[in-house]
Amino acid sequence: MRNYDPFMAPTHFKITDMFKKMDKTFNATGKDYGKVSGDRTMEDIKKRREDRWNFLFIAGMWFQDLFNYDFRRTEQCIIPYATQEGEISFCAYNTGIGWRNIIEKMHMTATLTKWYEEHGRHEIFAGGKKVGMPHVGHDMTLQMDHVNSEANHTLDELGIAKNAREEKIRARDLKSNTEKVMDAAENARMAKLYREHVLGEKPVEGIVPITSIAPAKPVKQEVSEPVSGD
Repeated sequence: MRNYDPFMAPTHFKITDMFKKMDKTFNATGKDYGKVSGDRTMEDIKKRREDRWNFLFIAGMWFQDLFNYDFRRTEQCIIPYATQEGEISFCAYNTGIGWRNIIEKMHMTATLTKWYEEHGRHEIFAGGKKVGMPHVGHDMTLQMDHVNSEANHTLDELGIAKNAREEKIRARDLKSNTEKVMDAAENARMAKLYREHVLGEKPVEGIVPITSIAPAKPVKQEVSEPVSGD
């Protein structure tokens, strides 16, 4: 209740309405707001719907992937799911190996495309109003020469990114390569300082370090052809 702010609350939403919502949920006062059990009647439903305010409850779940699956957390899950294969916990059904996909495909009656062909699409609403679509077909004609043509590799040959994802990948790789070069230079500098100040090694004049000698270029040998006489 300490978080209730009348200046930020919706119009006509008083703190007494807040108490009523809490009491309606936990039934602390024993007031009859209408039953929610399986034997409820239409009168119970109408009585509960007389309240003009509804709450939307949002909860965060412990998401798990295959690489960080926690069996102990799955054992502690208290949300049961009723499926065609029996009861299963929320965490096991929606994470890990993917029981939801397995069970849905086991009992799938039709694909989405097949369902649309037999039953049509659902109604479409925009701005709270139904969008009339008496004709659901289309008149699109495919040009087969374009469909069967080879993909355009011009941008790949020029080294130009085709989309934002490729731009991000190239920027990341460029940054990574730059950091590697800088790290190598920094490591060489620190190694030099270590040898000089810790090991006490001093550079000797007139001696060329082996690391500064570049490998010799290969010499191309010319093969003389024998000259045949008359």
